[in-house]
Amino acid sequence: MSEQLNLTEIMTVVQNFITSDGQIIPAQRDFYRILRDKMNHHTGVFNESEVELILLDARSEVLELSDEDYGAIHNVVMDRFGLSKKLEEEARLRAELVEKERLRKEAELKARAEAIAQAKAEAEAKAKAEAALRAQIEEQERLAEEARKRALAEEEARKQAEEAARQEEEARLRAEEIARIEEEARIKQEENARIKAEEEARIKAEEEARIKAEEEARLNEEIEQRRQEAERLRLKEEQKMKEINEAHQKMVDEAIRITEEERIKEEQKLAAEIELAQKLAEESRRLEEAEAKRLADEQLRVAQEEEAAKQAEQDAKEAEEAARLAAEAAEEAASAKVIPDLPPLDE
Repeated sequence: MSEQLNLTEIMTVVQNFITSDGQIIPAQRDFYRILRDKMNHHTGVFNESEVELILLDARSEVLELSDEDYGAIHNVVMDRFGLSKKLEEEARLRAELVEKERLRKEAELKARAEAIAQAKAEAEAKAKAEAALRAQIEEQERLAEEARKRALAEEEARKQAEEAARQEEEARLRAEEIARIEEEARIKQEENARIKAEEEARIKAEEEARIKAEEEARLNEEIEQRRQEAERLRLKEEQKMKEINEAHQKMVDEAIRITEEERIKEEQKLAAEIELAQKLAEESRRLEEAEAKRLADEQLRVAQEEEAAKQAEQDAKEAEEAARLAAEAAEEAASAKVIPDLPPLDE
């Protein structure tokens, strides 16, 4: 699209040229007067081609104006179009830089908000997984206790003549129980390995995506610490479960071998060991509940940081709008210029 000037700019350029040496040649004054009249009555736009036609039209009515003077006036006006193009290009480049910077900042804010949202979602998923694990352990303890009581009731109810059959049945049940526990342990181990692999992949992705900000580094460190604490608690729970199962297995094996009196004494001892194991499990649950509370507090803090990021984005948009309105006001003020006139003849 052809560059355009306004009437004030064109006439100011012509006036500055014919008054540059401190005196005005009559032919130049007449040319300025006729040119201003034609410009005032022009109904089109003031682009290069139309302004050049107006200059030629005014030149045809002022024959006293030398070709040299006309050529000089023509050149300063055309040069002004070139300057306008350059200024407009510089303004366009500045606008592009401002837009790129705005997009970069928006991308940074969006990436940070997504990282915070991802950390929040992962913390919630982790809390749910830990709660499910605790429920599973409690159910296994309940089933183990019920199995122990059932075995004792069956032992008391059976007759001495059925001892061999009872021992054989208990051996079969024990083998099935061991197989089930081993299968559950294997499944749990595979699940833990999968969770650990996913956790390591998530940490690696966060490490590659984050923008070396101190706050994000601190969040990643806290997430890693929570993962290690959860792993420690999981190993501790597995150890306690193993001890409970070993105690149960020991009770069953000894019940087959020892006499009734010895069996009663040994059951009392094993009951004490199981009670101790249950107390240890209760202490573990208490620690897990404290960890869950800490995770909830962390989620609240992350939510507050998200709100602060949204507020910062809103402030940036309001600042952009204020700058745009100021630029429009300045443009309107610049377009309100008046057409300059020549000084009086007596000057």
